[in-house]
Amino acid sequence: MSRKPILNHPEDLHCVAFHMLVLASYALAFWIYLYPAMGHISGPWSMGAFIVASSFLLGWISGVDIGINFHNHAHRSIFNNPFLARWFGRFWTFSGGWPSYLWRHAHVVVHHSNLLDPEVDWTVARRRPDGTAENMFVYMLCHWPWRYAKHMWLEFARGSVKRRNAAIKETAIFLVLWSIPFWIDWKMAIFLWVLPHWVANAGAMGAGMWVQHENCVPATAEQPHGHSNDHLRHAFNATTFNIGYHIEHHEHPLVHWSELPALHEQMKAELIASGANLEPVGYSGAARRAYFEAMTAPFRKMRTPAAPPAAPPQNA
Repeated sequence: MSRKPILNHPEDLHCVAFHMLVLASYALAFWIYLYPAMGHISGPWSMGAFIVASSFLLGWISGVDIGINFHNHAHRSIFNNPFLARWFGRFWTFSGGWPSYLWRHAHVVVHHSNLLDPEVDWTVARRRPDGTAENMFVYMLCHWPWRYAKHMWLEFARGSVKRRNAAIKETAIFLVLWSIPFWIDWKMAIFLWVLPHWVANAGAMGAGMWVQHENCVPATAEQPHGHSNDHLRHAFNATTFNIGYHIEHHEHPLVHWSELPALHEQMKAELIASGANLEPVGYSGAARRAYFEAMTAPFRKMRTPAAPPAAPPQNA
C-alpha cells in the first residue's frame, strides 16, 4: 500500500516556502536589531529608519502570509496528515498575530457562511442606515484587533462548551508562541513583532478585505455574482496565490488556488453577462483608488449642494 504524499497538491509547496521565507525575514530583522553593527547601523537615526522600513515590509509579507497563504490552508488543508496540518497551522498564523483556530473561524464560519449578511458577517465593513459603507480608514483601524476580539468573545461565550474550550486551548498555544520575541528583547518585540502585525492586519489585510467586497451586495437572482470583486492583473495574481479571482473563490471555495484561473475562464462569459465587477488591476491599484476616495469623501460632501426647497403647492 503506497503512502500518501505529504502535500495534498504539489503546488502547495509554494505555500510552505512562502511561510518559511516570512519566518526567516523576521529572524533576520531580529538579528540585525540585536547586532546593529552587522547591519551598519550606528545610531538612533539609522536604527529608527531600519525599524520603520522593516515594520512595513514585515507587515506586508505577514498580511499576504496569513490573509492569502494561510487562507488557502484554512479552506483546504495543504497537508494529508491531520497532525501536521494542525501544528503547521499553529506555527503559520502566530507570525501574523493570530491563533489559527480563531482566524479560520472568522473567515470560514463567519465570513464565507454568511457572506455580506449585515447581521452576521461582522468581518466586513459596517453599513450606515442609508446603506453606504463606513469610511475605509475607520474599518481598517477598528476591525483588528478590536472588533474581532469583541465578536470572538461573544460568539465563543455563547457557543458550545467544546468550541469554547478549543478556542481557549488554541489561544493559549498562540500566546506561548507569540511571546517568544518578548523573551529575547521586549523593545525589539514591540518594534519588529507587534508593529508589523498591526501593519499586516490593519493595513494589508484590512485594505484587501475592503477592495474584495467594496460596493458589493449579497447574492441575489438578479445579481448572482455581485457579492465580490475580481482583480485580474496577471502579475498580481501570479504573486498572491490567485486571490484576485475572488468571485470564483467564494462560489467554489474548495477549488484549489492554482486552478482558479481556469475556473475564471469557464465562468468568464457568465460573469460579463451578469455585470460582475471584473477590475483589470491588483489590490494595490484598487486600494490606492479607495484610499483617495476615502480621503476626499468629506470634501465631496461639503461641495455637494443641498437640494433646493420644494416649491409651494399651486392653488387651483
